[in-house]
Amino acid sequence: MTEYAHAKINLNLFCMGKRPDGYHDLKTVMHTVSLCDRVECEKICGLSVNCSDPDIPSGRDNIAYKCAVAFMETFRTGGADIYIVKNIPSRAGLGGGSADGAAVIRAMAKLYGIDDRDALIRVAARCGADVPFCLAGGCALCEGTGDVMTPLPTLSGNVVIAKGAEGISTPEAYRLIDTVPPFDMNDTDSLPHYSGIPLYNDFERVCSLSDAAYIKSVLGEERSLMTGSGSAVFGLIPEKNEAERLAEALREKGYFAGVYEFTGGLM
Repeated sequence: MTEYAHAKINLNLFCMGKRPDGYHDLKTVMHTVSLCDRVECEKICGLSVNCSDPDIPSGRDNIAYKCAVAFMETFRTGGADIYIVKNIPSRAGLGGGSADGAAVIRAMAKLYGIDDRDALIRVAARCGADVPFCLAGGCALCEGTGDVMTPLPTLSGNVVIAKGAEGISTPEAYRLIDTVPPFDMNDTDSLPHYSGIPLYNDFERVCSLSDAAYIKSVLGEERSLMTGSGSAVFGLIPEKNEAERLAEALREKGYFAGVYEFTGGLM
């Protein structure tokens, strides 16, 4: 069974404050894109997770492993032999690990004949804040820790995604966001918009990444944004030829860069 694990971008990301449980309440519009990993899944009695990237853990520290265990426990099924072919850059804010875990849930659901969408989303919610969205795919307003989803219409257009070598850990990014006041949600009209959606990322206020700043200068400040807590940047470029030209210019500078499309729902 082959499933594709689609990366996500945050068209906006507002951090509403820290909760008593230590997590943060978010308000974010996320969209899946055609950049994806490939997940191969075969039914077996036990559980095995391996990855083409040797730097990614294969055991319980891998979100895909956690998702497989949660699926097996919930539906009382056997296991799977899982192999992940990585294309999504790690530590980029593109949700690669969450996407892999979500793809494992979709693959195992097909292998074991489970078609209860709500139950599958509950399994995903046990495994990470972005996993429920990556399971469903498409476009959605995600609130709370990311688990309260309101579907939105799928967008169209070209998305240039680029990333440099530098990055910042997610815990450090959230520590920094706690040092600044929340964005005034009454001021969203002042932000650039795409298809009626305000483009904004709270983490750009506190994560000073020179690679991200350079990529934005190439793609255009008003139409590009860091995704998640970084360090990847996406640009919304109407003309395909221009998008390809900009991606090539970034690759020539040594950046990971490609042109992708928005994708619809995944289940």
